[in-house]
Parts: sequence; C-alpha cells; structure tokens
Amino acid sequence: MKLITRKNFFTIACIAFTLMVTFKLVFEKLMGHVDRYYTENILLCLGFCIMIPAVLSVHYYLQRFPFLPVLIVQYLVVVALTIAIVAIVDTVSGTSTSAFADMIVSVTIPYFVGAFIYYAIFFRQVKKANAILNELVNNKE
Repeated sequence: MKLITRKNFFTIACIAFTLMVTFKLVFEKLMGHVDRYYTENILLCLGFCIMIPAVLSVHYYLQRFPFLPVLIVQYLVVVALTIAIVAIVDTVSGTSTSAFADMIVSVTIPYFVGAFIYYAIFFRQVKKANAILNELVNNKE
C-alpha cells in the first residue's frame, strides 16, 4: 500500500512546508526572536519538507523488513543527509560551532511528527484492508 505517490508527493511536501513555516513564524513571534538568516532558514525548511516525505515514501519498498529497523534506518538517512547539507553550507558560508547539533534537533522533530502521521495512517489502512479481507474470507465459507 503506497501512501506517498508521484501524484501527491508535492502536495504533501507543500502542506508540510506550510505547517513548518507557520509554526516557525508563530514560535519566533511569541519568543520575540528576530531571524537574521530568514531566507536561508526558509530554504532549509523547504529542503527538509521535501527530504522527509521522500525518505518516508521509501517504506513502500521496505515493507518486507521489520517496522522498527526500517524506522531507525530512515531516521539515520535523514540525519546523514542533514549532516551532508550542513557540511556543504559550512564550506560555502560558514556556520556556528553548534550547527550540526542544532540542525539534527531541528530535523528530528519534524521527522518524527511526519513519521508518526505517516505510519498511523498506514497501519490504519492495513487494519482496514485486513478487516475487509477477513470479511471476504468469512463470507466465502
């Protein structure tokens, strides 16, 4: 069962981006924080909102493996990509000494929120499909 397809990928990424940026702006307004690197942060949010659904969509091809190892490997891929992105940005423009840790924390929260939503919907659909299958089998007997 494929939840993230080519047809709905950009819709999911855009919804995630809108929610993430809205939360970021509201949080910064409540804290009275002024973001000097506003453009860079918004572009990074966009990148992560594309990366996370892309990594989660690979679950369709990994369904034969146990759930927990797949979730952990997907998270490690997101962290590895985040570290690579921060390393590239660091060579171009320089970052703070805590940039790697800050970005890992910043990507962990949206990843686990997205993974929770994705897998909750996935397992609900699997449960529904199993119920329909059991009903068909019981009616056949």
